[in-house]
Amino acid sequence: MFLQAYRKGKSGVNKYTAVYVLKNYRTNKDGSPVHTKLGIAVNAKLGKACKRSRVKRIVREAYRANLDRLKDGYIVIIAARAAIFSKNVKSTDVEKQLAVTLSKLEVLK
Repeated sequence: MFLQAYRKGKSGVNKYTAVYVLKNYRTNKDGSPVHTKLGIAVNAKLGKACKRSRVKRIVREAYRANLDRLKDGYIVIIAARAAIFSKNVKSTDVEKQLAVTLSKLEVLK
């Protein structure tokens, strides 16, 4: 499913992340759309394991802050870019950029 999101989904970029979005047509047993699934990709060339883990925590927190405004039934992949590895980057900075990108991709309510 995540490979299809890379290939066929819509994409948007900002300073810190690249976002890929694909509509998930699967439904629950009652017919409602499934919850939005998240994938986080951090390239090993960008840093060692402790830096990559820090970036994943920052991205996860930025996503969590926007979770209540997210529509159900999507697959979202957030790929980290090199600028996010800077030491002065906070999750609030990434959260603002992520909200703008997700709204451009029409995933926010």
